[in-house]
Amino acid sequence: MGKLTLDQGRFRLDRLTRALGWVLPLAGVMLAVVLLGESLLNAMARFPEIMGLFTLVALIVVLVAVTLSCMWLYRANANLHAAGVQMNHGPTMAWLWTFVPIATLFKPYQVVRELWTDSLRETDSFAAPATPLLGQWWAAWLIGTISLNASSNSLFSQTPIGRQVMPSVAALALLAASFLFRAIVRRVNQGQQGLVDADVFA
Repeated sequence: MGKLTLDQGRFRLDRLTRALGWVLPLAGVMLAVVLLGESLLNAMARFPEIMGLFTLVALIVVLVAVTLSCMWLYRANANLHAAGVQMNHGPTMAWLWTFVPIATLFKPYQVVRELWTDSLRETDSFAAPATPLLGQWWAAWLIGTISLNASSNSLFSQTPIGRQVMPSVAALALLAASFLFRAIVRRVNQGQQGLVDADVFA
């Protein structure tokens, strides 16, 4: 993730966008299958070797999706800085906020909203209404991650809600979040392909 020229950065972002275009949906679907497997795929659940292998592959795909997403956030932010855009977040924190406790509940949304507004040359005022796509993605992501954490909590894991309802909610919400984030990634990439230099934003 060294410093690139703007043209190099746009090329790198486009490559990452293309990769995320298929990795994000695949990760969402495979994670949903793992979370819903025992209740909806009883035939597969009868073969723990198969389900275990599938879970391992799904974990690898999810890790690849997370890694590529972090690289995409870094590159999209760095491109805007290279174009002379004044931003509230730096390239490193653009992805690192995702792993900071408490801050992970709101900072990633702020980062992505800033990328959206600056890449598409929309108003950068947080008082202005954001595109519904951003809110839908973030709501799905929060619902999915909170439900997933709740399902593994000792207070819920032994209850019907913890064993069946929470994993189902998490699976559907995270699946939706993966497709919504893919749409955001593609739209931001399209906007950034028009970046030339700081004069564009003057």
